[in-house]
Amino acid sequence: MRLFLCSFLFVVSVLPAVACPVGSETLVSCSLKNGSRMLTTCLQGDQVSYAFGRSGAAPDLTLQRNVRDVHMVPWPGIGRSIWEEFTFENEGTYYTVYYSLEKDPDVEQPWSGGVIVEQGGRELAHLHCDSGSVNSSGYALPLFEAKERAGQVYSLETGSWQ
Repeated sequence: MRLFLCSFLFVVSVLPAVACPVGSETLVSCSLKNGSRMLTTCLQGDQVSYAFGRSGAAPDLTLQRNVRDVHMVPWPGIGRSIWEEFTFENEGTYYTVYYSLEKDPDVEQPWSGGVIVEQGGRELAHLHCDSGSVNSSGYALPLFEAKERAGQVYSLETGSWQ
């Protein structure tokens, strides 16, 4: 298992920020800033990865966490769009990745997404995915089921995982 994790970390850290490693599932990925940046999040087993960086280059930032250590807010089942978000913490900086799918069939670009970067309760950046570039496994993200397999239960009342 340790060899597998080391191999997975190596593969994630050297891939350009465009695609998930073979055998993993894309959670949310997209281009940002008119294609000059890429955001990729993946799930492989009980590991969630985040990669952000220049298009066609090694990522500027890669994070990997156990599913239990990634906070997720699942869609509550109401509203004009289906959405979910999940957050990686790294040394006091929080990276919240989100996607949304508009339920209105007449919307030209039903998918949207992005990443919000916060530190100390202050928003440092909010980058929106380029129109038409969102790639997502869609509702429900496989992250929800992975968290449940890890023994966590989501409470709508408290908005937290137990």
